[in-house]
Amino acid sequence: MHIPQPDTQWSLPPFAKVRIGKGGINAIKYFPDGTRLAVAGTIGIWIYDVETCEPIELITGHTGPINSLVFSPDGNVFATASDDHTAQIWDANTGKNKGSFIEHTDVINAVDISPDGARIVTASDDKTIGLWNLHSGESIEMLHGHTEKVLSAVFSPDGTVIASSEEFGKEGGIRIWDAHTGKFLKSYTEDTGWVEYVVYSPDGKSLISRDSCRDINFWEADTGKKLKPCETDDWMDKYSPVAFSPDGRTFTIGVRDGHVCLWDIKTRRLLKEFEIDENLDSSPSSVAFSPDGKTIASASEDGTIRFWDIKSGHIYKTIVGHTPHLSSTQKAEASYQTDKRFLSVAYSPDNRTIVNSYDTALHIRNLDTCEIRTVITGPRGNVREITFSNDGKILAIVDEKSVRLWDAHHGRFLGTIVGHSNGVTSVAFSPDGTVLAAGGHDNTIYLWEVREDGLYIIGDLIQTLTGHTDIVSSVIFSPDGHILASGSCDNTIRLWDVQTGKTKKSLTGHLGIVNAVDYSSDGSLLVSGSRDGTIRLWNSNNGKLLKTLNGPSQNIASVVFFPNDRFIAGCTNGLIYLWDVQTGKLIDTYKGHADVINSLAVSQDCQTLVSGSYDGTVLLWDLTTLIPNN
Repeated sequence: MHIPQPDTQWSLPPFAKVRIGKGGINAIKYFPDGTRLAVAGTIGIWIYDVETCEPIELITGHTGPINSLVFSPDGNVFATASDDHTAQIWDANTGKNKGSFIEHTDVINAVDISPDGARIVTASDDKTIGLWNLHSGESIEMLHGHTEKVLSAVFSPDGTVIASSEEFGKEGGIRIWDAHTGKFLKSYTEDTGWVEYVVYSPDGKSLISRDSCRDINFWEADTGKKLKPCETDDWMDKYSPVAFSPDGRTFTIGVRDGHVCLWDIKTRRLLKEFEIDENLDSSPSSVAFSPDGKTIASASEDGTIRFWDIKSGHIYKTIVGHTPHLSSTQKAEASYQTDKRFLSVAYSPDNRTIVNSYDTALHIRNLDTCEIRTVITGPRGNVREITFSNDGKILAIVDEKSVRLWDAHHGRFLGTIVGHSNGVTSVAFSPDGTVLAAGGHDNTIYLWEVREDGLYIIGDLIQTLTGHTDIVSSVIFSPDGHILASGSCDNTIRLWDVQTGKTKKSLTGHLGIVNAVDYSSDGSLLVSGSRDGTIRLWNSNNGKLLKTLNGPSQNIASVVFFPNDRFIAGCTNGLIYLWDVQTGKLIDTYKGHADVINSLAVSQDCQTLVSGSYDGTVLLWDLTTLIPNN
C-alpha cells in the first residue's frame, strides 16, 4: 500500500500550511497530444506528465468534487462538471478558468462538448439537462422531461442530437433530444429500471449503455432497437464508463478487481482481458485510451492510476498517492450515495503527533514534518472516529462495526469492544483513562472498564445508559470525569451521571440531529453542533442555553473548543468557522476542502488546526495567522 505524504507545494488555500493526500479520482482523460493526463478528482484537476508520472499542476476553482471531464475537439479547452452545481471551462494550455455555467440547482454528474466545439451539455441531479453556448457561457435551453436524476448526457458524433440517461426512470431510461433546439424527440425503454450512463459509438450508429442489472447494452441509435449485448462473465458486475480506441474499432471498460477488458465494437466480442498480478479488491472508476492507441490508463478506487501496454497486457507504470475513494459512477452504481471515505483526525495530548485515517489504516505522523512514524492496519472498514486517551498511550478507533484499541506508540492491538447491536458511532475516554464510553446506533451508551495491564485491556461492561430515542452521535466526558455528555439524532443532548448511569439533564432546542458535543477545559461550558446549522453554547451545570453562534446555515458536522477556551471551531460543507467564546462573534471563515469536513482537532498550543474531509485530504491550518496571539 502506498503511504501518502504531504503535498505541500500544490495550490494550498489561504492560511493552510500542509496538505496530506491528493484526494480521490473520479475521471481521467489524456490530453490530445498524449503527453499529459488530466485527473478529475475530489479537490481539483491534477495534471500529470505521462512519461514521468509526476504531477505538473493542480487546477482548483470548483468548490466540490469534480465528476466529469471532457476535452474540446480541437484540444484547446476542457470542461468539468462538479458537485458544486457548476460546470466550468478551462484553458488546456494554461489551466486558466475561461467561464462557468451556473443555472443548475444540484450536483452535475456529466458534461460533454459538441463536435463543432460550440456548445456544451450538462446532466444534473436536479432532473434537468443544460444546453449552453461554450464561448459566451449563455444558456441555450434547460431541457425538462426526466423524472429522476440525470446521470449522463452526450452529443451524437454528428452533433445533431443528445442522448441522456436517468436514475430509476419510469418512462424510458434513455431520452433523445434535438441538440440545437433542446426539443424532446423520443425515448428508449430500459426494462431493468435505470441507465447509469449512455454513450454513442464513434460512428454514431449505436448507443452503448450500462443498466441497473449491470449489463452492457447496445442500441440502434436511430430506432432504439436493442442489439446483441456484450459478451460478459458473471463476475464482471462492476464497470467503469466506456472509453473508445482512437480508430473507433474497440472499446475498453475497467471491471471488478482492477481488471481492464477490451471489446470489439462490431461483434461485441471480448478481445483481451488484462489482469493485475496482485490480489486487488479495487475496481477501476475510469479508463482512457492514449491518442496513439497503444496504452490504456485505468484509475481505480484504491487511488492508483495504472498504465497498460495493450500489446503485452502488462502494467508498465503507475501513479500513486490519491485517496482510496468511490467515484461518482460507482456511488450511482451502488444505488446509495453515502459511502464516502471518512478522513478522521486527532492530536496527541503531548502535541507531538497527529493521527489521520487513510481508508482502513491509521497514519501516526510527527507534527513538525507530517512524515509518517507508524502505520496501523488493523481497523476493519472505514474509520469514523479517532480518540486518544488523556495520557496519549491508547488510541480508540471507531470503524464500521466496532471500537478497537491500539497502543499509540507501537501500534499493538489492545482489544475490541462488542455489544452494540448495529455498530458504534462515537467513543470517549474518561480523564483518568479507566472508562471508555461508546455510543451506538441502538440508541444506547455503554461504559466499559479499561484495565491498565494485560495483553487486552478491555474489561467488564460497567453501565448501559438508556434514554435517547435515536442514534447516539457523539459522547464526551466532563474534565472531572463525573458527567458524560451525549448528542443524538433525537435532536437532544443528555448529561449523565457516570456513577449511577442516570440522566441528570436533557438539553433541548436544536431542530436537527446533534452531531457533536465538546466541553471547555474547565468543564463550565458545553458546545453542541447540529444538522440544523446552529452551534449552541450551554452552561453545563444548569443546562441553560447561553448563546447561539451565528454563521453557517448548514449541517455542522464537528465542533471543538480550543484548549485555551477562548475560541470554538466548527465545520460544515467545505467550510471551517471560528468563533470568539466570550462575545459569540464569528471571527473568521476559511475554506480549502471541496467536500464535507467531518473531523476537526486543535493542537494543545492552539497554533494549528487540522481538518479531515470527504474530499480525501487532510489540511493543517496556521492559527497564528488566522488569530494572532491566540
